[in-house]
Amino acid sequence: MKKLLIILIVSLISQLSQANERFIPLELFTGGEIREDTEIKFTNANIVFGDKKRKKISGPEDWKNPNTGEIIKVYKRTRKSQSEVKTQLFTITNNGQCIGRVWDSRRGGRIIVNGCKFPLGVWKEGEKRIFNGSSGGKTRKIELTILKLGKKQKDKVSFNWKLYDGGGKLMDDNDYTFSAGKAMTKLKDKKISK
Repeated sequence: MKKLLIILIVSLISQLSQANERFIPLELFTGGEIREDTEIKFTNANIVFGDKKRKKISGPEDWKNPNTGEIIKVYKRTRKSQSEVKTQLFTITNNGQCIGRVWDSRRGGRIIVNGCKFPLGVWKEGEKRIFNGSSGGKTRKIELTILKLGKKQKDKVSFNWKLYDGGGKLMDDNDYTFSAGKAMTKLKDKKISK
């Protein structure tokens, strides 16, 4: 009886410690259909989203990095404004821990190395991870913190994304929410005084 009680307690503790941990699929970012497995793979995306329906994610497609010549799979995210269309290319980065930008059309176009914009794989609620990369040759630090996770792969994910320059100065601080079948559903831009 005592042995059975110990096994039950250990099992319960194990389940509780995993209660706030889950797999975050790539399809939450792309707005694609959420699969049951826990493999991160490029699936088809073609969704228009946002309150004003000005944002779109499509792909995957092949992209050749003009600096390295390497060809990689990317998703294209566009945002229409009254004066221009902003285009960003995203791929899986940081050993599958994120999807991040590899190219951004703003300011004449910039190559981004080791970008991280959305968490992928297994994360815990409250967990913070830090990634180092560069944008246009300038060193950047990215910090992701999971705010709200849910338990199922189809549950929405809310997280904080911070971007720091090479000297450690905070440049951007945003809270994002992504929902199944809808891609990004909420953005809270915490304005940083320059």
